[in-house]
Amino acid sequence: MSQYVAEAKQIIRSHKYVMLTANWCPDCVYANSIWRKFGVLNKVSQFEVGGYDRVKLNKYRDAFAEVAGIRNLPTIFVDGKVWGTEAELHKYEREGTLLEELKKIGLID
Repeated sequence: MSQYVAEAKQIIRSHKYVMLTANWCPDCVYANSIWRKFGVLNKVSQFEVGGYDRVKLNKYRDAFAEVAGIRNLPTIFVDGKVWGTEAELHKYEREGTLLEELKKIGLID
């Protein structure tokens, strides 16, 4: 197991809510706008890969893909499992069920 895979596993295990993110990623910016809108930005631990060089960035993305089976930015983890991406946030927002879904995962009381 590479150090990157070990680190990805540790990050996912260490926090109830984790988002793999990059500062240059428009979908990540959108996800963060949702967290801000609902006042939960501080509850979602973010693993920022945007500042790494291309080699290190891809090693982390590959590691998260190996651990979780998904390489998307952002990837949102809840209790160590993939909950979704920005696609789920858009879907729930469009359907008017986003608040309910965030309550289901305990992000909002």
